[in-house]
Amino acid sequence: MLQNYKKELLVIQKNLISITNMGIVIIDIEGEYITEKTNYSDFCKAFRKNSNLSLFCEKCDLKALNKVLISRTPYIYKCHSGLIDVIIPILYEGEVIGAFLVGQLLLEDNDEFKIEKILKENIGKNIDLKHLKEKYNQLTKIDLNRLKSIISIISYTTYYIADCIKNQKWLNTNIKNSVSHKKIELSNSKIAPIIKFINENIQENPDLKMGATLCNMSLSQFSRTFKKETGKNFKEYIFVKKIEQAKYFIDNTNKSFSEISNLLNFEDSSYFTKVFKKIEGITPKQYREKKSS
Repeated sequence: MLQNYKKELLVIQKNLISITNMGIVIIDIEGEYITEKTNYSDFCKAFRKNSNLSLFCEKCDLKALNKVLISRTPYIYKCHSGLIDVIIPILYEGEVIGAFLVGQLLLEDNDEFKIEKILKENIGKNIDLKHLKEKYNQLTKIDLNRLKSIISIISYTTYYIADCIKNQKWLNTNIKNSVSHKKIELSNSKIAPIIKFINENIQENPDLKMGATLCNMSLSQFSRTFKKETGKNFKEYIFVKKIEQAKYFIDNTNKSFSEISNLLNFEDSSYFTKVFKKIEGITPKQYREKKSS
């Protein structure tokens, strides 16, 4: 859906690069590039010229994307070559519709992953190690506090993007119906803390004890109050929320049912299918086929 705004996103990307001097690209929820990879370091370009090593780069980014699809919060990670990267989700009405990939830098005072180790691990992989070492020494180094500030700036930018889409400031394209609306407003409820936790950590499997503790109630009081407020018992509610998220993945991605099951922390894909059918009346496969027909 972000493809509709490529022109506007490229302008934002260019401005962010001028401020941060980092490599930046914007991707969709499948990990496909919406904008061009811009300002990438010569070090990373050397890696990506090698088809085998380039696959490692893409796998690192996809793994990070899967993290933020669930957490909906920025995630700092190390790529396979030891550089620091950040993925910052773009949210629309609480759902991830894409992300900024930012980074290709080194943290100051962090000698955990030195160039010697990188060179040793890449001997015999058809890569110019002398050239690689030269480019490594040209990488940007920043401290963690500055990195956090940059993450904050880009996070604020994602709010601007969502606002422009919602209020149709860029195009006459309305994606409102493409995003599932599943927020439950219980801000004045006694069970608000656990509802908030479930919404923000749908990959987790909290139990009654955790819910009671968060809401400062006894187990029996929490159980009664939760059923009264939501109309469902605690376990049923969590499954309903997980299946809502599963439907979002099915509607908007090409992820396999096994991948979705893992992302939502089900025991296995068979159990995921069983729960899905119990709640929706059809299997995940039937749901996908129905949507695509």
